[in-house]
Amino acid sequence: MQTDPLTGQMLNYSEVQFMLAEAALKGWISGNDSLYYNKGVLAYMQMWLPTSFTQALLTSGGTTGGGFLGDADISYLPHLSFDEKMDLIHLQKYYALLWCDMQQWIEYRRTGHPVLPKGPGLRNNGVMPARLNYPVEVQSTNPTYYKEAVASQGPDNIATQVWWQKP
Repeated sequence: MQTDPLTGQMLNYSEVQFMLAEAALKGWISGNDSLYYNKGVLAYMQMWLPTSFTQALLTSGGTTGGGFLGDADISYLPHLSFDEKMDLIHLQKYYALLWCDMQQWIEYRRTGHPVLPKGPGLRNNGVMPARLNYPVEVQSTNPTYYKEAVASQGPDNIATQVWWQKP
């Protein structure tokens, strides 16, 4: 889809800020999860509209949820529960990762956040896919190791949990 090898994102600044927000919320690092969250939102807004968004425009109104965050009902407020904060962090991270291949899905599988709508077209009994099927090329060109992998991991379908998801 891209022809210029220098175009694209591997890890953008907003994604880093959302990682820090999650780590601070979980107590893995010291720091202000709210500040990291606001920096993450500001960074991806400025990525798309570089001259239109400032910190003041984003958060005017302080902890009462004013500014863009308050108007969009996405303010990261102190009274929110852990799950509500995780959902906010990962919903904004989901938006920030819009053009980053399948990273949104990987983050959802890792955390279960954000809560995503599940429409009637979703296979797998309405459960989000846990993995991708092995490509037909792998199945046909390397059948011995394909069968060995399937025997070790479980059936080659979207419902089979990967090793870190298994209880």
